Amino acid sequence: MMTKTEHLLTCLIEECAEIQKAAAKALRFGLDDHHPDIPGTTNADEIAQEYIDLLAIVEMLREDGIIPMLESRDRAQAKKDKVTKYMAYAQARGVLV
Repeated sequence: MMTKTEHLLTCLIEECAEIQKAAAKALRFGLDDHHPDIPGTTNADEIAQEYIDLLAIVEMLREDGIIPMLESRDRAQAKKDKVTKYMAYAQARGVLV
């Protein structure tokens, strides 16, 4: 038997995997490509939709007090700065164009 916390954490794992899957398909086939059975929904759309699903689960975890509500603006900017720094490093190494 699973607790509500365990269930929501499992949903969180699943949503992260869905984003990974959508991003991998975008890398393989392009952001503007779509699944043959789902015309009109691009891989970029799929990534965005899975992101919204992930946010919904995170919100549920926060509402139930399972994870804390943190101020995210400074953290997000720090992450952007770090990614930008390492992108510049990758460009200097010749592995990113």
